[in-house]
Amino acid sequence: MKKVFFLWALVCALAPLGSFTAYAQADPWRYRTGLRNSPAVQRLSAAQLQTLLDSLRHKTGFLEMSFDEAGFLTLGDRTRYVGGSASARELLVATVDGPRAFILEAHDRSPAVAFAHLRTGYTLTSLRTKTQIETELVRLDFADFVHLRGDREVVAAFDLGFAVLHELVHGVLRLDDAVGDTTQVGACDEYVNRMRRELKLPERQGYAPRLRPTHATAADRTRLRAELLFARKSAEANRARIERFYLSWDEEKVGRGHNAAAQSGAQTSVKGSVR
Repeated sequence: MKKVFFLWALVCALAPLGSFTAYAQADPWRYRTGLRNSPAVQRLSAAQLQTLLDSLRHKTGFLEMSFDEAGFLTLGDRTRYVGGSASARELLVATVDGPRAFILEAHDRSPAVAFAHLRTGYTLTSLRTKTQIETELVRLDFADFVHLRGDREVVAAFDLGFAVLHELVHGVLRLDDAVGDTTQVGACDEYVNRMRRELKLPERQGYAPRLRPTHATAADRTRLRAELLFARKSAEANRARIERFYLSWDEEKVGRGHNAAAQSGAQTSVKGSVR
């Protein structure tokens, strides 16, 4: 009976009542820090988890990184990596070894999530040891990434892996976004831009996207496209130049891609109990 109570308390804290699932052999409700897939109804599917893993492997170069049977990210032998970004590796090491828990959730076609959003204010308490873990939800809208338009390089600089890394910079390093000024990226994206630079990808030039009216025909109502500017330094014939890239999406279908906290409500404070 104790085990069932522990499970039910966690479900009540992190998910709707209908999301209770049976124990897996790997004990998906275990009490542990790090990055993990949700054990509740909003967990990423196997295909979604593999897509994220492939992207994070490319960003970090870690050869043995994987999600274990309980959904926790494991890095394997950290000395075995090929290419990738040193800054991305440092961030994931800090995530896995750090004092907080980050739970991945799928929120496809959610009006409250534009690409990704970090929801904070959760605390999990071990009934066995009475210790507590500060827990944050990394909410992902996989459907939003389908609407990205731009050159291959700029889409790669704003993909699913970078979305998760961006939220982990918030949660692990406690760095903030820029507020109100489209010409500034903020401390969070300055760190993410370092990863992009190490991967030779274009760097984000402003945090808030510009909104541009557009329509397919004269009879169509006006729609808005959100647009971000990226740039990359390159050298051709011994002359340095700046390449500019534009990334855009349908604002109505996705959202503006910033200020998600205002869209989804204030910070919550929820407590749950686990083993």
